[in-house]
Amino acid sequence: MSLGIQHVSTLLLLLLPPPSICSPELSELHNQAALLLLFAHQHEAAAKHAADALDITQKHFGPTHPLTGHRLLRLGSIRVAAGQLQEAQPLLAAAADMLSNNKQMADGPSLSEALYYLNILALAAADSPSAVAALTPWLQEPLKHLVTTLGPESMIVRLALSAHSQQVGRALDHGFAVGEAAFKQHISLQEMQDPNSAELGLTLYQLATTYYAHDMLTDAGPTLQRGSALLRQHYPPDHDLVTLCKHRLGMICAAGRDYRSATMLLGDTWQHYSKQQEGHPLAHEANFGLAMARVKGMDPRMSSSERESKIREELALMRSAIAGMATVLGAEHLLVTAASRYLAQLAVMTGQSVPTGSG
Repeated sequence: MSLGIQHVSTLLLLLLPPPSICSPELSELHNQAALLLLFAHQHEAAAKHAADALDITQKHFGPTHPLTGHRLLRLGSIRVAAGQLQEAQPLLAAAADMLSNNKQMADGPSLSEALYYLNILALAAADSPSAVAALTPWLQEPLKHLVTTLGPESMIVRLALSAHSQQVGRALDHGFAVGEAAFKQHISLQEMQDPNSAELGLTLYQLATTYYAHDMLTDAGPTLQRGSALLRQHYPPDHDLVTLCKHRLGMICAAGRDYRSATMLLGDTWQHYSKQQEGHPLAHEANFGLAMARVKGMDPRMSSSERESKIREELALMRSAIAGMATVLGAEHLLVTAASRYLAQLAVMTGQSVPTGSG
């Protein structure tokens, strides 16, 4: 039976007999506990252990020792993960200064990690695509050193990528262009770790979904195809992530002009999500996409009155599907606002008014 990370961190502190308060060994145990808890997203507990490690190390080695710099780095990285960026900045700056002034540490991974996190803080303040792009080499260089010295699967490398991933979400708050630049930057960092990873495939899926939501279908399709290919290398055809890519491809086809592919793909994913959960938001979205595909694939031989009646019926179904999505996801969710945009576009294209209510 495996133990949770938080239990492992507690056990670490029981490995030695009760040491003196200034024992370097106890400091290292606190440091390892902090790292494990950080990996488990237990930020408050991780910060407590990191602060204890810092306090003991300062008392034993002094405030300017490089090991003290390492303890400052760990506490600073935890503050970044917790979103406490103002608190993180002086810790990381002091850590970088101490580590860079020590010949043994200057070429080690700890200095690269500190510089990486300082550039993460700079990324958090970037408010334009050019500002994001300017930071790319400054993030790539220390991450490359971490990957080379510690290995691509090391906990430190994974935590570094996780910290950058958090900033992608914040960048999207500055607008699509800034978010897109941060997405592309994150992809470049993931490619340095492992160009064939499932995590990279998932990021590509997320970017493709963002493109879809912003009606950038020519960018969404190729991005999704690349992400889907990576995910299929790691998972069987019936895995949830592979199905998710299949579903998004169906929605991209429906929003574009390939209504035949949309009907086939979304028919499958509608069945999948309907069986998973009653009122599943992606089942509602599949219904939305199927209705959109039916409008675009309508038989041109239909009479104008029959055609208008059928279009109104499908638009009402689309409105109902949006209401179902909003009930689960919220009205401001990316997929809900995207569906509302596509409904409005289709209404204009067919000369109809946008239906109101839930249908």
